[in-house]
Amino acid sequence: MVAFCNYLGIHWMFSVTCCMFWIVSTAEGNIVSELVGSKVTLHCENESNDTFVQLTWKMNEVILFGFMPGVPLHVGEEARRLNIHVAGSRMDALVIERVQKFHTGSYTCDINTNRGNQEHKWKLRITERKKMTTTLAVVVATVVPCACYLVFILTSIVLHRVRKQRAEDHSPTATMQEKEEDVYENCFEIDVGQQRGNNQPPPLQTLTDHEQHTQLKGKGALEVDTCV
Repeated sequence: MVAFCNYLGIHWMFSVTCCMFWIVSTAEGNIVSELVGSKVTLHCENESNDTFVQLTWKMNEVILFGFMPGVPLHVGEEARRLNIHVAGSRMDALVIERVQKFHTGSYTCDINTNRGNQEHKWKLRITERKKMTTTLAVVVATVVPCACYLVFILTSIVLHRVRKQRAEDHSPTATMQEKEEDVYENCFEIDVGQQRGNNQPPPLQTLTDHEQHTQLKGKGALEVDTCV
């Protein structure tokens, strides 16, 4: 008897554990997690071959859409406000193009057939892009200081070279070289001038009247002698 009771207790605990696991698995399977700005599509399929009568989409028990064959689609105010629409031949797909935080909630799809009802439920959770934002911030915080430091180094190198070049241009050695070149050019011009003076013929001497008269007498005496 004690063994039988122990068997029942173990069997009961195992059953409860299996039920809890099944409930949790089902609930987790109906949870949809998406990032802000992404596209979300919820599909509501008729799992039987029964004749389709009506399909209703709800969010937090508020009717979004109502569809019946041969009847215009009913669109609720909440669907218009949240920018939600349906797609498919039987409007069995709920579509949110750019999901936002306010789209978080419980969504239900009710399918009515000639033999009964089917119900599908989802819990939509929307999360922000924190990881991407953090990664971008880290990249920016790393790249910007490195770029600024590199620009500073390059600027320092260029300024150093410019200052060094200016110092060399105004150094005493450069000034002495310029002076030596000027002296050399002056000396060269003086030498050229002296050479030109030596090559010129001597200037004609201006004779006085007495010297000219004496020279004429001399020439006349020489002519007389020649004639004799």
